[in-house]
Amino acid sequence: MSEQSPPDAVMLLGTRCPHCPAVLKHLSELVKTGELGRLNIINLEQHPEDAQQYGVRSVPWVKIGKYELTGAQELSALRQRIEWTMKDSSLAGDFDYWLSEAQVDKAIDYINNNPESISAIIELLGDPATVLSTRIGIGVIMEEFTGTDMLKQLIPTLAELAQHDDIRIRTDSLHYLGLTHSKEAISLLEQHIDDSNNEISETAKDSLEELGEHLHEQ
Repeated sequence: MSEQSPPDAVMLLGTRCPHCPAVLKHLSELVKTGELGRLNIINLEQHPEDAQQYGVRSVPWVKIGKYELTGAQELSALRQRIEWTMKDSSLAGDFDYWLSEAQVDKAIDYINNNPESISAIIELLGDPATVLSTRIGIGVIMEEFTGTDMLKQLIPTLAELAQHDDIRIRTDSLHYLGLTHSKEAISLLEQHIDDSNNEISETAKDSLEELGEHLHEQ
């Protein structure tokens, strides 16, 4: 793939918006570092007609490539959109957009029609830069597919992620191992019940308990 130019961004803000200054600062920094090519800033109080043009109801609102973000944003979330735009990782980017915008039903429908696409969800799970709203959506998706063959096929990857340096990724992966409802997950969870981190050990124990209850019912 040929080298791409950095994407451009559009930001809509308001003079009295409490979160706009921080988001604007992040975007300006990304322009300085060359991670963004251009930044088009529009004050909706001066140009209210642009709200209708972009379909915006609240600010701050940012568009990077095809990805839109509304509300307060961390620098990591903005960089994530840039990364997916540059790498053309459209599937992971689309899932991230749907989940961060609480459109989890759209993501579930897509996975039902394209089971192999759940690998993009695991890509998001294992990325420390994935924002909280997206992680919550990943949890909803994994709950939706509890006990399915699709989830069972993810056991090796989840076991690997359970060794991750990021505590959030480790705990989420341990929880999802329990949702596989597979005997194969038992030994993998048992490896973490004596972990020095209480959150890790408690998650492993809870997952083992849930798994045991399910297997007992069979």
